[in-house]
Amino acid sequence: MLSKGDLAIQGPLSPEEQIRLYEASLQFIASTTKESKTIGEQINGKGYGSPTLICGSLSIAILQAAGLIGEEVVPYDFWLLNPDVPKDRSLVNRVFPPKKYENSRHKIRLDQFDWKNFPLQPGDFLYIYRGPGGNFDHMLVVNRVDNFGRAYAVTNYGTPEGFIINEIMLYDPSNPTAGIFQTWTERENALLGSTGFDGFELWRLIPSGP
Repeated sequence: MLSKGDLAIQGPLSPEEQIRLYEASLQFIASTTKESKTIGEQINGKGYGSPTLICGSLSIAILQAAGLIGEEVVPYDFWLLNPDVPKDRSLVNRVFPPKKYENSRHKIRLDQFDWKNFPLQPGDFLYIYRGPGGNFDHMLVVNRVDNFGRAYAVTNYGTPEGFIINEIMLYDPSNPTAGIFQTWTERENALLGSTGFDGFELWRLIPSGP
């Protein structure tokens, strides 16, 4: 991946952490809705593995598998999390404490955001707000960025055959028509899920310095 440029080392995580994050994320890929539900139940417990709703718990499980957050964090606690609810905001602040993580809110539609000047980085945790016209909020963690600046995540998303967990390109800074962020903000795709009309919130590790 490194030699081909499919994994570019950048951002606040060390090279070792970025490789570990990418490799950990692959453990959660499932090609069908049934397999994705099995993965979800391995994370959350029986009855709470719906691939339609697993996004928050999945993101935390990926970060844990990569050793980037502590084992004491319970992925299920991020099931249907809403950072605008005080108790959920308190949880997020414990998992991503302000002393270690930069937190920023961007109220710009995903498909209109300037990803060239504010690119996502491996390890970034995002909460995406549905906004007017959207039908679900979403959480994900960026698992890699390539040499072309394209960002990726292993996350759950809708397909004509149902929701699955897979790696998908989020955006291509050189092609505004490419990536799931574009798809999620196309109203004609609402049956597969639409979100991001009210932007996103980001938690990013603060670099520790040399």
